[in-house]
Amino acid sequence: MITRLFALIVLLALIAGGLYYWRSSNPESRQESLKVVGREIKDTALTGAVKAAFELNRNLKSLPISVSTEQGVVTLRGDVPNADSRELAEQVAAAVPDVRQVVNHLRATGGPSAAGSPASPASGERTLTETVDDKAVEGQVRLAFSLNKQLKGSDIKVEVFKNAVTLSGQVVKASQKALAVQIAQDTPGVSSVTDRIAAAE
Repeated sequence: MITRLFALIVLLALIAGGLYYWRSSNPESRQESLKVVGREIKDTALTGAVKAAFELNRNLKSLPISVSTEQGVVTLRGDVPNADSRELAEQVAAAVPDVRQVVNHLRATGGPSAAGSPASPASGERTLTETVDDKAVEGQVRLAFSLNKQLKGSDIKVEVFKNAVTLSGQVVKASQKALAVQIAQDTPGVSSVTDRIAAAE
């Protein structure tokens, strides 16, 4: 009986000691765990944003580029057809908001290539399908703008008629204006871009 009582007392002492240790050390540990989880969530979101930016670029859309992120540093891996594609992928990834650095491990398997010129838009009224397509293209262009840190806070309006994009509104710098036109031209589904953006500088 005494042995059992002693064992029970020892067990209770161990449990009490464990609870005391957990209470005294756990808040710090829990806070660190929350920080790690927060970083992982942010990195996952950043990886998704970079992938979305690639999907919104006609020259990168179909390329098998692997994207991973650790503490804001984005790493690109895979094979791309040429050096231009490799450089473009790095530029697009680096332009995504909150990306601290890009580590480019892409392998270029061929030589440089020039992008083709967009086709001319057709005139006339839109069909229902064309209207829906235009709305989708407009959404893609707007999303592509939002995924570029240099265009953050700019007031650019996007209108699409039969895949022909018209940009208007105002930006601070002429470089933002040129960048917006380039991003719109690179967006899949865009046939042409008319630039009516006003630049303050």
